[in-house]
Amino acid sequence: MAACGGCGPGYATPRDAFLTSSQEKIVYLPCIIPDKDRPDYLATVDVDPDSPTYSTVISRLHFPYIGDEIHHTGWNACSSCYDDSSRSRSRLIVPGLGSDRIYIVDVKTDPLNPKLDKVIEPWEMHAFGVSTPH
Repeated sequence: MAACGGCGPGYATPRDAFLTSSQEKIVYLPCIIPDKDRPDYLATVDVDPDSPTYSTVISRLHFPYIGDEIHHTGWNACSSCYDDSSRSRSRLIVPGLGSDRIYIVDVKTDPLNPKLDKVIEPWEMHAFGVSTPH
């Protein structure tokens, strides 16, 4: 373990996470609109059993475009950064399979009400010869 004692945003192993982490208080769920008549959205769900809003959607971040088919999300800092105290999980990366678009969502400023921070447009992806982020 590094000098900071594993004070970064992850855990050295999945077992360490299981044994030493606290239960999540909120989760972010990608919600796809199958008939594509309105934009997909990211739902913030309260999963804290001690909270009065437990097991409810507490906010929705609607993306600006229709047909993105948002998919697996990921963090801007992965678990391999567990020993780097300069890293934090401040952004959620949300790719769109149907659009080649990537959304960067700020979950640090107000974790209960995330905001869109940046959009990487399809043409930006295509300029590097890549598409269909997954």
